[in-house]
Amino acid sequence: MSEERRHPLDLAFGGCLALISAIDFYTARSLSLVAHVELSLVQIVQRLEEGMSIACALGVAALIVTWPFLARPSHRCLTLAVLALQTLGLSLDVIGLLASTLFGKRANPIYLLLEAALVHVATVLLFASWYAAIDHHRQVAHARGQPARQRFAFPQHAGRYPGYEGWVPGFVDYLTLAFTTSSSLGPAEALPLAPPAKMLVTFQVSLSLVILLVLAARAIGLIA
Repeated sequence: MSEERRHPLDLAFGGCLALISAIDFYTARSLSLVAHVELSLVQIVQRLEEGMSIACALGVAALIVTWPFLARPSHRCLTLAVLALQTLGLSLDVIGLLASTLFGKRANPIYLLLEAALVHVATVLLFASWYAAIDHHRQVAHARGQPARQRFAFPQHAGRYPGYEGWVPGFVDYLTLAFTTSSSLGPAEALPLAPPAKMLVTFQVSLSLVILLVLAARAIGLIA
């Protein structure tokens, strides 16, 4: 089957998004373990997150089932819709954890640290999928000599390294980009070129600041 019909990288989205949905569902169910907060607030956040997790799980199932049949552009549109839902769900996770940490009483540092670690993993997987979804098809077109504006510039593009002629990034490259962005609070693996890529990097760094510098630091401070 031709490249335009399907690509293994697109199927990798399904696995990553399924793991993110599982993390979202767990964090929603265990929110009350992080800190003692008002029961009504916990129930509202939990219901929102659980509903979003179910919607995302259905979207992930659709991605996996339709992968062999949909043309790549159509499958990418479906992927972007599921990614938007997952981004909203992850934002609710961070907001819920932040609210419970700031306004809750007797915060449990172990559960808070575990939740922060899981949300950090979900953030890396989510934005790796975002970066691949908006950039990979453009990289493939560029490598074929077709007119396409790449969203990211990787080191392999700037340096003429032997054996990397016509190189196209894979999912590991986007995963490394997302991990270094969250860890160093800025793009270290590749440079964002287009406004959509810059906005996604900015949003990821903002989430990472909250997760690492507020939630994780708060949990470590309580343990110490």
